[in-house]
Amino acid sequence: MTEGWIKLHRKIWDNPIVTKDPDHLAVWIWLLTNATHSPRDVVFGGKRIALTPGEVVCGRKVIAQKTKVCEGKVYRILQTFKSEHQIEQRTDRQKSVITIVRWDEYQKSEQQNEQRVNNDRTTTEQRVNTIQERKNDIREEYLSLRDEARDRVCNDEARARLDAIRETIRKNRRTQ
Repeated sequence: MTEGWIKLHRKIWDNPIVTKDPDHLAVWIWLLTNATHSPRDVVFGGKRIALTPGEVVCGRKVIAQKTKVCEGKVYRILQTFKSEHQIEQRTDRQKSVITIVRWDEYQKSEQQNEQRVNNDRTTTEQRVNTIQERKNDIREEYLSLRDEARDRVCNDEARARLDAIRETIRKNRRTQ
């Protein structure tokens, strides 16, 4: 997993567990950057493991190598994160599956909310545009028929259409 990005909120500095010391922060950021962002299967030790967003499969040795934090301290940091409900951990002799608690809240919700707001805005704008276009069409037809009536070229069918348009305009005014 060497591509992509994560969100790192400025409030991270308000979290005394994660920012206790540089080693805690290094391990936390390693977990964030290595957690999956979508469901996927990985093979670890010859076994297939299904991961959900916010999960990473690893061992203490790997985290220690990558973060340059000694293995014993990595163990203690993970235990602290676990006891402080920052992570959940399923462990066996070879590996741990670490789940970052509230991953969706930190990594997805803003994007989803922004997408929802954008969709709502687009839908509203389309609705307004459609209504405005329909009003413009009605107005154009009304003016055309009015001009036709003024020129006394108007027949019964044109008068009936003109009356229908007038009624539509009246209804639109009442609903506004």
